[in-house]
Amino acid sequence: MVVELDETLFPDIQEVLMAYLAPLGETDTEPPVEDGIGIQINRTGGGNDGISDYPRVQITCHHPDPRGASLLARQVANRMENIPGVAIDVEGEPKPICVDSCRVDTPPEAEPYDNPDARREVAYYALSLQKPWRR
Repeated sequence: MVVELDETLFPDIQEVLMAYLAPLGETDTEPPVEDGIGIQINRTGGGNDGISDYPRVQITCHHPDPRGASLLARQVANRMENIPGVAIDVEGEPKPICVDSCRVDTPPEAEPYDNPDARREVAYYALSLQKPWRR
């Protein structure tokens, strides 16, 4: 019996979410440096069963003003609620990526930040997505 290995990789959820959330502002895996406004996306855990990936992500919204940070975090939360089923174009992926589900683990809440001239709101989301189908 010959077993064929599936070498298809799961999409990088950080890249997927940076592309998806880009209409709301600058996205990256690092805090913003210029004006202090941006969306930071980091995978913080999760696993997979070989068929689906179950990433847990931290999304941090940075802004100099507390109201601005809260507004951005609520806009991100609203967009995340609507992510299941959306085809997301990601650079380097052969076809659009589709997230199957998104659950809020921790809603956006203000967290202290080392920079006194900046504010941040942090939320955690649990998602699921499959490997792209090979053709």
